[in-house]
Parts: sequence; C-alpha cells; structure tokens
Amino acid sequence: MKEESRKILLSFLNYLSYEKGLSENTVNSYRSDLSEFLEYLENENLNLKLLTPKDIENYIILSSKRGVSANTLARYISAIRTFFKFLVINEYIEENPAEFIERPKTSREIPLFLTENEIEIIKNTILKSEENDAKKVRDLTIIELLFSCGLRVSELVNLKLEDVNLNNGYISVKGKGNKQRLIPIGSVAKKYLGEYLLVRKKTMQKFSKDDKYLFISKLGKKISRISIWKMVKKYVLLSGINKNATVHTFRHSFATELLKNGADLRSVQELLGHKSILATQIYTHITEESKFKAILNLNTAKKFKKQNFQLFDREK
Repeated sequence: MKEESRKILLSFLNYLSYEKGLSENTVNSYRSDLSEFLEYLENENLNLKLLTPKDIENYIILSSKRGVSANTLARYISAIRTFFKFLVINEYIEENPAEFIERPKTSREIPLFLTENEIEIIKNTILKSEENDAKKVRDLTIIELLFSCGLRVSELVNLKLEDVNLNNGYISVKGKGNKQRLIPIGSVAKKYLGEYLLVRKKTMQKFSKDDKYLFISKLGKKISRISIWKMVKKYVLLSGINKNATVHTFRHSFATELLKNGADLRSVQELLGHKSILATQIYTHITEESKFKAILNLNTAKKFKKQNFQLFDREK
C-alpha cells in the first residue's frame, strides 16, 4: 500500500478508536477490509479523490465473483461508507461516492424462478385453453414479454404502441423514476407481437377511441395489473406447476436465464432497470452452465420458433 493511503487509513482507524470508541476487534475488521479495498484501487490505478460510485460497485462485483458472502459484502460496504464519510468530514474529498451504495439484504431468500421448460408448459396450456383465439394471442404475447424481456407488471401494462419497434427488434420501456431503457426482443417475441398487433387492430375497430396502450381488454381499455396477475395465476395452476409463481417470477426467470447463458451482472442490471448493482446480485446463485450467448438467443424452445402463429381467421 502506498504511503499516502497508509497514512489516511491510519488516521481513520485512530478516529474509530479514540473518537468513536470502537473495540479493538472492530477496528481491526475495518483495517482488514479497507486495506484490501485500498490495494484494489492501487492495482487498478484509481485515485481515491476521483472515485465514482461505479468504481466502488465494480469492487463489490469483483468481491462477489470471488465467492464473498452477502454478509461479508454488507460489511465491506459499511466500512467503505464510513470511511468516505470520514474523508468528507475531514475535507480530503468534496463528494462522497459511497453515499448511495446500498448494502445487500442479507436475509433475502433466493428468488423463485421458472425454467424454460416450465414456461413452455404454460404456453402450451394457453394454446389448449378454451379461450377465444384473440385472447390466446394476447396472453401468449404477455407471457413471452414477461419472460424474455424481464418486465415489471407496471412496465408491461403501460407499454404503448409507439414503444414497440418490430423492424429494429426492441421495445422501449419506462421503468422506475421514468427512466427509459431499450430491451431487445427475440424472434419468438417478434412473431407473437406481430400477430397480436393484428388482433388488437381488429378488436379496436369496435370502438371509437384508442388510447394507444399495447395490451387492451375486451372493452378496448388498457389492461389492468390485476387482470395480468389473475391470468398468470390461472395458467400456472392449470399447467400443474407446483410453484407459487407470480408475475414477478417471470422477471426472476429472465435474469436467471441470462446469467445461466453467460451474461455479466452489469448487463443484467441494465436490462432489469435496477438502479444499484446490489439489487441484481440476488441472482448470482446461478452458476455459468454454458458459454456466453447474446440476449437475442434467449428465446423459447425450437418448436415454438417453427410454430404457426396464425391462431385466428383474419377473414372473419
């Protein structure tokens, strides 16, 4: 460790001992955690005075990849946050890059997720259901977007026609804090969406006003969150899948499949629209099972790629 960093750390440890009155064991814990952090900064040629929140998050990601537990990561972050508060108070730096770094929720359970095979079972259940063809197309499209795009239910119900770009293969999603993100859509989602847009156009011919929301009810109005919750619950139950799956489970499944196929945590964070990388970290229970695959390869089984999507008679 460089002499300047050593002096700053020693000053901080003295502050903990003499001003905060912390125990020797606690101070030694800070010493160990921060020594490792400062050595990382030096190895990466990062200046302590010019650090950004992303620099600190990268360190947390690296620690996570090394197999550091959530409890230990929470301790690292606590030490770093306290350290930078000290640096600001003592005017060593002007802004605190660690101020909004969140600690992982150590008590959080591994999220429930559905496998690709279970998604296929749900889709088959929809196809075999007694619903009319137009509703089948809509529900299949909703399930596909929930799974292959990782949408929150609020994001899905608020999608508008203008947010769908089939030619370029993406949808524009407005997430929390009105933050916009673009999500690629694969070939299966494009086929479902193309078919659904025809269904929607035919449905809206019965009504004089169109609010331009993508997913609509039989009354031509924006579909409600409750309707989607009920729809998902119904098809999961009819599919015989013994999991308490909800709409949000499809979002977990999306993140899980991406990581299984080699996507990095930062990319998954951006696609999910998480503000902090630590919110995405709950998915790191997934081990890499194959080489890296692009997100556009996250489609359903091959039989669905070849399926005939003409589920209704356009001449009727």
